[in-house]
Amino acid sequence: MKSSLVKRIVTAVILAPIFIWSIFNIPKEYFSYFLLLFVALGCWEFSRLINIRNLILRATYSLFVVALSVYLSDLTLAFSLVLYLSVVWWLVNLFWVISYPQKTKLWFDPLPARIVSGIMLLVPMWLSLSYLHLNYGPAWFLLLILIVWAADSGAYFVGRSLGRNKLSPFVSPKKTIEGVIGGATFSILMMVGFFALYVNDQDPMYENYLGYLILTLVVACASVLGDLYESLFKRVSGIKDSGQILPGHGGILDRIDSLTAAAPFFVLGLELL
Repeated sequence: MKSSLVKRIVTAVILAPIFIWSIFNIPKEYFSYFLLLFVALGCWEFSRLINIRNLILRATYSLFVVALSVYLSDLTLAFSLVLYLSVVWWLVNLFWVISYPQKTKLWFDPLPARIVSGIMLLVPMWLSLSYLHLNYGPAWFLLLILIVWAADSGAYFVGRSLGRNKLSPFVSPKKTIEGVIGGATFSILMMVGFFALYVNDQDPMYENYLGYLILTLVVACASVLGDLYESLFKRVSGIKDSGQILPGHGGILDRIDSLTAAAPFFVLGLELL
């Protein structure tokens, strides 16, 4: 246990500064292509969770998702459509999570359903993150990362100390309702801090302060759903971690699962506010 914790900390200490540096220093026009690396690796790992074993098929699937992401980014009308479609898709996924394991045959057994799941998991996330960095700037991109991190960390620490009521015992037995509330609170505090540092009371954004806090709450809850949704596939596949590329953390998908849901909700919310 201690060895795993040390690996986790060392990996975070090394990679977190590099990623933050890239957010602020890689030119905006190239940053989205940098993010494609995470899409490709995440899709490669997800292909294993949906029982695609052939390496050539896994590579083909990953390349297809990357190519589709780039293609859709060039279509002006596609972005808004994908955002709304993604939000609806995540609401459907909430039903799968709540009903697990009774409805497993509907979303996992048909191969086309599993294929589409990978597309909807990663393509909207990449489009959202790319749009966020390009149009709102690195600070807002980092804010989303911090909101998701706060939701995850807050849920972990509050859940361990105060957690009593299981959130989804069949999907993720360690998650508790108290932990989710704690994580959401941490996320809201992150948004409060962002406003205190970057938004003055004369800024038009300040007039919709409550709206941004509500959006943060929604995004924090969405991040939990993203985590649970990946856990569904790991449960059915009998796989503990999506990969082993990150010592102490598992795979790339294990690190971005919360973002897969949080990013579309966050960007759509910003566009509507």
